[in-house]
Amino acid sequence: MESRFARFACDFCRHKKLKCSRELPKCSNCKPWPSSCNYLRDKSSSTPPASNRIQQASEPESTFGLRLQRLENTVQQLANSVDQALQAIRPISSDKGSRKRPSSTQDPISQNNISDSKLYIGPSHSFSFLKEASANIDAIAQPAGDDTRQSAHSELQYLSNSLTTARVEQQKKEDSSSFFIPSRAIGYRLISQIFGYAELGEPFFTLPSEDVLRQVVFEPQNVREKAWVVYFNYMILSVMSNETGESDETSRFRRNMQLALNDSSVFLEPRHVNVQALVFLAMHGEDYAAPNLSWMLLGHACRQAEALGIHLPYHQPPEHRQQRLCLFWMLFLIDKSCSLAFGRPAFLPTALYQNVPLPDPTFILKFNPHERVAFGGQQGVSKGSQFGAEVLMRSIQWAKLAGVLSDLLSTGDSSNARVEIRSKLERWYLETDRALTEILRAESTSADVSQIREMSLGISSIKFQYLHSLILLLKGDESSSALRLFSAREAISILSSMVSNWSSVYNGVVWQLLYCPFTPFFVVFDNIIHPQDYHTATIDQDLELLSVTVNYFKAMQSQMRLLATVCSRLEHTAAIFLKLAQNHVSHRASAKTTAPAAPHKQSASHQNYNQALADLMDLNVSDMSNHIEWLPVDMDTTWPLPEAEKHDPVHSRPADRGQMSSNMFDWFSWDSYYAGTEA
Repeated sequence: MESRFARFACDFCRHKKLKCSRELPKCSNCKPWPSSCNYLRDKSSSTPPASNRIQQASEPESTFGLRLQRLENTVQQLANSVDQALQAIRPISSDKGSRKRPSSTQDPISQNNISDSKLYIGPSHSFSFLKEASANIDAIAQPAGDDTRQSAHSELQYLSNSLTTARVEQQKKEDSSSFFIPSRAIGYRLISQIFGYAELGEPFFTLPSEDVLRQVVFEPQNVREKAWVVYFNYMILSVMSNETGESDETSRFRRNMQLALNDSSVFLEPRHVNVQALVFLAMHGEDYAAPNLSWMLLGHACRQAEALGIHLPYHQPPEHRQQRLCLFWMLFLIDKSCSLAFGRPAFLPTALYQNVPLPDPTFILKFNPHERVAFGGQQGVSKGSQFGAEVLMRSIQWAKLAGVLSDLLSTGDSSNARVEIRSKLERWYLETDRALTEILRAESTSADVSQIREMSLGISSIKFQYLHSLILLLKGDESSSALRLFSAREAISILSSMVSNWSSVYNGVVWQLLYCPFTPFFVVFDNIIHPQDYHTATIDQDLELLSVTVNYFKAMQSQMRLLATVCSRLEHTAAIFLKLAQNHVSHRASAKTTAPAAPHKQSASHQNYNQALADLMDLNVSDMSNHIEWLPVDMDTTWPLPEAEKHDPVHSRPADRGQMSSNMFDWFSWDSYYAGTEA
C-alpha cells in the first residue's frame, strides 16, 4: 500500500517551525484554514510519489466546486439586478405600450394577483370605481376607427397602477455620498425663513432648539435624530419649489432629505420627532403623494405614537402634554381618512381610542394657520381667530364617525346601522357647516383676501369630505341611488374652490386632493352611461361636471409644482372619459332621431271605437237621415260609453276626416238599445 504522507513538512509548518503531520492533502495544522497546504520540497523530487498524484487529482476537484459555486452566486446576483431594472422600467413601458395594446376585456382590479407589486385594497373603498368604470367602458358602442374606448382602458389601468403600487424613486449613487452644506449666509436665511413657515404646524409640530437647528443646517451628518434633518430639508424644499419650481438648489435639499431618511432609526426607533417627520411627509410630502407611500409613512408614525403612548397622561409640562394630544388626534384623523380610501383596517382603532381626552380648547386656539405669515399675517401675532380650532374639533368628530363607517363597510352591517350612521353624518355636517359659516362671516370683516380664501377652502374641504363619505355609505343601496348621484354632483361642483397646494393647511392630505375626485367623477360618468331618468338637460349638466373635473386637474398643475406631471396625466385621464361620455351621448341622440316611431298598441275596445268612428265618417248625409228615422223618441243620446273618459286624443282620426262634435250620436248606445228591444 502506498503511503498517504509526504516525505517532508509542508511549507507553512516549515516556515512557522511547527511540527507537521505530513498528511495529504492537508496536514493537521493547515486543515482549519481555507488556504492550501503545499509540499514544494516533495514536488521538487524528480519522481513524485503516488500520494502527490492523489493530491493533484483532488485539488482540481475542489477548485471546480468552488468555481461552480461562485458562478451560481454571480448568476443569482445578475438575476436580481435584472429584476430590479425591469421593475424600474415597467411603469414607463406600460404607460407607453398600453395605449397601443389595450385590453378592452381585462378588469384592472382582477389583475391584482398577476404581480406581487399589486397591493391589497379592501372590497369597500373609495377606489371601487375602477371595476365599475371598466364595465361601463365595455358597454359603450364604439364607431369604426375610434380608439377612445381603448384609451379609456389605458387611463383606467394607469389609475389602477397608481392606487395599487408603492415605488420610491431611488437617488443616484453619485448623489448619495454626502450632505449638501449651504453657505453661512444662506443657512441663516433659511433658519429665519423656517420659523415663519413652522408656525403653520402649530400646535401639532415643534422645532428643535437653535443649537440643534444650526447643526441640522451646517452639520447634518452629526445630528443624532436624523428626523430633524428630514423635517427641515423637506419644508425648505417645499417652500422653494412652490416659489421657483424645480432647480439645482431644490434637488440638493431633496438629496439631504433622502440621505437622512435612509437612516433606519427614523422608522425603527420610537421618537416624538420621528412621528412628527413621518406624518408631515404623509400629509404634505409631494414626493410621497402616491397613496400607498403616504399610507406606509402614516403606518410607521401611528405605530411609533402607540409605542410612545403620546395619548397617555404622563407627568409632563401642560403645554407639552397638550401638544402630544394634538399630534395624536391628527394621526387619528388621517388614519380614518386612509382607512376609508383603501378599505384596510385602521392603525388606531376607533373603539380603542375614541375616549382619549381632547386637547384643551384654549390650547387648540393656537391652530389658526390662516393668520400666519404665509397668508399675510404678522409673525407671532394672532387676532384670536376661532376658525382653525373649530375645524380641528369638527374634524375629530368626523374621524370618530368615519371609523364606525369604515368598520360598517368592511363587515357589511345591517341596514339599520347604515341609516343610523347616515343620520349622524347629516347632523354632523349641518352643525359643522353652520358653525364654520358663522365664524367666517364674523371674522371676514378683519381678514384680508388670502385669509378669507383659506377659510373658504376649509369649509369646502369639510363639505367634500362629508359628500365623499356619503357616496361610500350609499353605494349598493338602490333606494338611495338618487341621493348618491346628487352627492356626487355636489362634490364635483365644489372642486374649483379646493385648488390648493401643500402650503394650505385646511385642505387635508395631498394625495387625496388628486385621487379622491375620481370617486364622484365616475358616479356621474356611470349615470351618463346608464341614466336613472334620461333628460337632455340633466345629461348636459353631468357632462359639464365632468368638464369641471378636467379643469380642476389643469388648475392643480400650477399649484403642485413637484407633481405637475402627475396632475397633467390625471387631467388627460379625466378628459378621455369626458370624450367617451360625449361620444356616447351623441351616438344615443342620433340613434333616437333615426329610429322609426314604434306603433302605439291600442286595446280592443279602443280599436272597435275607432272603427265605429271611421264608419260614421264614411256615411253619406242621406244615409244618416235614414238611420235617424228609426230611432225612438225617448232614446237618451247622452248614454255614457264605457272607458269614454280614458280616451287619448292621439287615437282620433286624421284631420281630413273632419272634427267630431261634442254631441256626436252614440252608435253603440243605438245598437244596444235595439238589441234589447228585439230580445
